Amino acid sequence: MNTLPTLATACLLLATSGHAVAQAYPAKPVRFVIGFPAGSGIDTMARVLLDDIRKETGAVVVVENKPGALGQIGTDYTAKAAPDGYTVMISSSATHSSGPQLVKKLPYDALRDFTHIGRLNRFDVALLVSPNQPFRTPADLIAAARKTPDALTFGFGSATAHVTAASFTRAADIKVRAIPYKGQPAAITDLLGGQVNFVMADLAVSLPHVKSGRLNAIAVAAAKRSTLLPDVATLTELGIRDVELSGWTGISGPAGMAKEAVQWWSAQLNRALSNKAFLERQLGIAVEGEPNTVEEFNRYVVQQFEVWGRKIREAGIEPE
Repeated sequence: MNTLPTLATACLLLATSGHAVAQAYPAKPVRFVIGFPAGSGIDTMARVLLDDIRKETGAVVVVENKPGALGQIGTDYTAKAAPDGYTVMISSSATHSSGPQLVKKLPYDALRDFTHIGRLNRFDVALLVSPNQPFRTPADLIAAARKTPDALTFGFGSATAHVTAASFTRAADIKVRAIPYKGQPAAITDLLGGQVNFVMADLAVSLPHVKSGRLNAIAVAAAKRSTLLPDVATLTELGIRDVELSGWTGISGPAGMAKEAVQWWSAQLNRALSNKAFLERQLGIAVEGEPNTVEEFNRYVVQQFEVWGRKIREAGIEPE
């Protein structure tokens, strides 16, 4: 006699359970914002992660490149999106460490207007010249710049690259002209074509050109030599001190982002960063990563904001 109520209850529970599963995050496509051009170093880093996430979870993650203003356009777009977890972005040292301190009136707060979920990786920045130019070492470049102040030029396509180059010119006590580009690939294209004399860019976008011989990496702006370029000295080794800066990328969303979305992205990020094959693929694009918690990443973002801010002030770069 209890069969019908029991069966009805079971059906109700099954229906409710099915509804809960259907509504589990992500229940619809996620918009993933990249504030830099397709083919840039940061774009490449993000797509490697997203390929892994799609393969492992079947989630639908749609990339939206919104380049311009050194990443600010895509970053502002994300800051103003609904915090439901269906808009996230690849954050970076360019968008959340250096870039926000290079603008007088930024439409968002790099720390308060975001939910910072986890760091994807860190990467080194190299000092690059064309083999067609007479610079074989930083000393050659410095000597030429001192001989004719303001004659040499450097290109930059990200805030990270801009601040690193400015820190280098300050430490080397040289005067050169800075040429801005919409992204690092464009700056490197002009370096290859001889339109600028040098570029400081992350290895994720520049390493293929170095390995092919189309560009020369004559130093790295890091605390120690890169495992990817072990024969290239650091600027510190060459006597040019206090230019030890590393870039980073991570995953962030709007402030107050839904807890289940934060947990999902954190879990996917750390699952990938615990996988040897994924880490090897990361090294293949010239970056290194390790698992980290939401709390650790938030502390890191604040610390990097302070470090890059100090470098900007020391280099004498005025916000525009």
